[in-house]
Amino acid sequence: MELRRSERPDPKLWAVLAAWAAWTLWAAVRTAGNLSDDAFITLRYAENFARGQGLLFNPGERVFGCTEPLLALLLGAARWATGASLPILATAVHAIGLLALAALVLVGAARSGRALSGVVAGSLILALPFCWSLQGFAWVWVAVLLAAAALLAVRRPVLAGVLAGLAVGFRPDALLGVALLGLFVGATPLGGRKPFLRLIVGAALTVGLLVLCAWLWFGQVLPVTLAAKQAFANGTERAGTRSGLGFWPAAWPVFARVFGDWMAPVAVLWGVFGGVLGLARIRRVGDPVFALLVGFGAALAVAYPILGVSFWSWYVILPLIALLLGLAQSLAWGGRSWRWVLALPALLALIAAGISAARQWGTVDQAGPRAALYRRAGAWLAQSTPPTARVAAFEVGTLAFYADRPVDDLLGLVSPQYIAAVANGDWAGALLASRADFVVLTGESRINTQARWFTRRYRLADEITVGKERAAIYAYRRRERNRSQTP
Repeated sequence: MELRRSERPDPKLWAVLAAWAAWTLWAAVRTAGNLSDDAFITLRYAENFARGQGLLFNPGERVFGCTEPLLALLLGAARWATGASLPILATAVHAIGLLALAALVLVGAARSGRALSGVVAGSLILALPFCWSLQGFAWVWVAVLLAAAALLAVRRPVLAGVLAGLAVGFRPDALLGVALLGLFVGATPLGGRKPFLRLIVGAALTVGLLVLCAWLWFGQVLPVTLAAKQAFANGTERAGTRSGLGFWPAAWPVFARVFGDWMAPVAVLWGVFGGVLGLARIRRVGDPVFALLVGFGAALAVAYPILGVSFWSWYVILPLIALLLGLAQSLAWGGRSWRWVLALPALLALIAAGISAARQWGTVDQAGPRAALYRRAGAWLAQSTPPTARVAAFEVGTLAFYADRPVDDLLGLVSPQYIAAVANGDWAGALLASRADFVVLTGESRINTQARWFTRRYRLADEITVGKERAAIYAYRRRERNRSQTP
């Protein structure tokens, strides 16, 4: 898996790294704090950790609802040490991760004599607005740790195992990457039994320590989020079109946005072809970063539909990185003039992605009006309710972070007591089971706010609007006479 020391990247590539660093700084400033709602769940855990209350969503409630615990710990430690805003810290950590990932891709490609592929793939990873829109998620650090482990797997197998094990702490699905890393080390001529065993020992000890810590703190070893997401897929009308066999068709708009409508089919098909062919020739290609990231992206592409989770944009990113690597790898087929025929589809797809990225950078905004609504609603709760007031909502990340109040997640991601109701699509039942003092709902809420059971228990406290379109969110207060009643 690892190449000889003499095959280090050409010193001239430092100019590429310098240009990437300058771009990363500009893009980080341009997108600072641009986080989606689910990313704020991690930030809520991080904020409570920084305050010394522990890794918790609601103080005093040890619920393992954070899919990315090591990222929450990292951000929480940075918040405690610097006092900086957590959304800004999330952007900074994400930017560093993107730059590190591009650099590792370049190192792997350059050591295998295919520096052009690394330059192209790394440039697109840094340039695509989609990669920047997923700030506050741990995917980039999962990729960084696995890529670094791949480069170190033969010469420093124990360290490589530790890095791969840490990736599992950033996201549990990185276990697939650890398994693939072991497979690659065991199968390659540069590996062998001894590096394989040392790698497994390093990974097993690291994962075992993480599992022990999770069990001691939360009383369980896996986040409740998987069960909540599966319940949501079962309980929503969109389940048939967004999970299982409908998972990847639902993801198609992402690929169309990255490559353009007319080029997306060619890009996806050729990226898959380039990745498969590159893996088949990996002993000659000799790029461990390419091998592991492409294999990992392909494994996730199969795993998510099998797990039965509904499609969300962050599930696409690592398979998309694998596609980019497959496309960029295809450029190496142009060593002789006649081989450019094979490289041409990849070149066209990569150019299309670059053009699409250039067009989108003027309007890149993951947060949007909805996030602004929840920020304003959170600020309203922070100013208008006592600190002990309990709030219920269906989207809790941004709201809970800015409200700084105990929050019930009616979708069950951080409140597992509602998962059974979610699985049955019983949204009213989930709210009835809550003892929330306030309920925050959007106009297209799953709850019929005109129903008699709702009006008997809650009254409108405020209507919060934002933007020229006057998008609205509604805060309801529990009626006093019902506070002591069992719903």
